[in-house]
Amino acid sequence: MTTANVVDVSEWQPTSIDWANMKANGVKAVVVRIGHGVTRDERAADHIANATKAGLIVHAYHYYEGVDGELQYSVNNAKSLNIQPNVYYFLDMEGTIAGSWPSIFESFRKQWSAYGWNTGLYCSLSNYAKFDDATLVKQGVYRWIAAWGSDQPSNADMWQYDSKTGLGNYTSALDKDVDIAGKLIKAPDSTVVEPTDPNGNYTIKPGAFVGFDHSTTELQGGEMLVASPDGQNKIPKLSPDGQFLFNNNDGDNMWTLIKPKIQMPKLDWSAITNKPDVALKSDLTWANISGKPSIPDVDATTTVSSGDLNDYTTTGKYYMPNALSNYTNHPATGTDMGDWFVMKVDAYHSGDMIVQTIYQTNSGDVWIRQRWSNAWKSWRQVTFWPHS
Repeated sequence: MTTANVVDVSEWQPTSIDWANMKANGVKAVVVRIGHGVTRDERAADHIANATKAGLIVHAYHYYEGVDGELQYSVNNAKSLNIQPNVYYFLDMEGTIAGSWPSIFESFRKQWSAYGWNTGLYCSLSNYAKFDDATLVKQGVYRWIAAWGSDQPSNADMWQYDSKTGLGNYTSALDKDVDIAGKLIKAPDSTVVEPTDPNGNYTIKPGAFVGFDHSTTELQGGEMLVASPDGQNKIPKLSPDGQFLFNNNDGDNMWTLIKPKIQMPKLDWSAITNKPDVALKSDLTWANISGKPSIPDVDATTTVSSGDLNDYTTTGKYYMPNALSNYTNHPATGTDMGDWFVMKVDAYHSGDMIVQTIYQTNSGDVWIRQRWSNAWKSWRQVTFWPHS
């Protein structure tokens, strides 16, 4: 009869699990689902705390949903829950997943390994066929395979054999597992050994400084100073012959410091031969600019020899060189009928309001009237009181 030495739980299981009883029934370790997609499992922290208090070894898993930002979230979530280095961190891949399953898993494996976690893969026996077993073994991936109601899979490091029954005094359905390889039921090493062999093939932590190594770019040559912003590629910074090497990102970073210190030289345009045919500043007068907009001259005056003053409703200045009698709808000035004049027209409110002002040249009289909603008012003479 198969006996579980590991169980796995998620937010579907209550926090009231009697972990001491689980331990008494042969369980040595528990794998807690700490997140799915970009969401933390509601009971992850409680499960971790309660199982740890009972003396069980705790590992973690993340349920893959394929949403934006999921990889980085899985890292941040594990760190915030204090998942320690050397603990096993599994990616649960099941259901319908678009894209290459091995490629998706590899992106998580690389990132998780860079933070010191041992990596594992959980999937069903049928879905495991999507992966290359030899590659996973070489990478040290812990293969957690679900195969209910069947024999133990030959390529599994841990076998999930049942999820229908309970265990001990917990009578509800519970995922039960057998750690075949025995690595999950051993306490993780609490020390993190830093590599000291300069020629070793190490996993590069994202953003970490690498040191002297061979570039992974197309640049060829000997050993050079390199850095790794993504934890995979080794970007050269100092070439074997001592030259500093800068990429576009370096240039963008330096430009903010260099730009304020740059002064543009003053050029003597006349001394430049074969200069392009461009306009000089002295050429940029309004008259010789093609395609210029039509801007009215505020001092322009239109001469009007005769006519009906009611017809002048456009803003402007009008010179009337003849006597008032040559124009209709003029102000009745009596003795000043022979005087010539200047008229100023102002239009307001889209032409609803028109104001006409007449300035007579000889007499100096000023007349004003307005039109509102197409109805002209009477002319009124403006009186100027003498200054006392």
